[in-house]
Amino acid sequence: MTWLAVRLLRPYLIGAAALGALSTAVILLAAATVQDRLDALGRPDCLNPNLCYQAGTPVLLMQLTAAFGPALIGLLLGVPLFAGERADGTIAFALTQSVPRGRWVLGKFGVALCASVLVTGVVATVYRLVAARYTVLANDTYELLDLFHLNNIAFMVMRAVLTLSVAALLGLLTGSTLRTAILSVVLWPFGLLAACGVTLLLPIRSGASIEPVYAPTDDRYWAADITYLDPLAWPAAALTVLYVIGLVLLMRRSVGRKA
Repeated sequence: MTWLAVRLLRPYLIGAAALGALSTAVILLAAATVQDRLDALGRPDCLNPNLCYQAGTPVLLMQLTAAFGPALIGLLLGVPLFAGERADGTIAFALTQSVPRGRWVLGKFGVALCASVLVTGVVATVYRLVAARYTVLANDTYELLDLFHLNNIAFMVMRAVLTLSVAALLGLLTGSTLRTAILSVVLWPFGLLAACGVTLLLPIRSGASIEPVYAPTDDRYWAADITYLDPLAWPAAALTVLYVIGLVLLMRRSVGRKA
């Protein structure tokens, strides 16, 4: 059954992999461009935005990729997952292979889930390890975009997984690719608010300050900007896991009713 699901999802898996590769290439090329600028300024390892502020197209591209790339991967895998099954007869074909409908839905969702975690995980890791040190130089310019990714790998991965899960459930409920795509895009910001907004209500400590150790004139003082939002990102990612579990349970319930 798993190989059947992989075969049917192959165009979308390839598309997600291509989007992940493109996102990674954009991040690496943009980071190299910013590094070339810093080298030209004679400050190759600079982290102090007061001395080596960098904004413009390369930094904006990295921010946009981190902010919206995970959601696009989730949409690419989630929208066609179940939305077109009634129209193209995929579910009928699967059932002729003696696959229970519930097992088919969860198995197909599992394949898409693994793909979204793998592809987004690569993009998010490259961003955190390579690009974050450059994007924090222009935090004041692009601080709104920071809220969409929080410079955190787990948060970015769970943004893709939540988008995938919402699109998959909508596809089961509507049976229409167009309606699923529109509703998924409309609901995407609410998922972000649900993760970050609820987390802000929890008694979590804000990002740790390193002021007692380094002076603001020391580059190491500004290195903390990369991890500053982690105390918000980790609980938000954990909360998103609970949302996804809830959506999977709704999928099972929906499948049971249709059966």
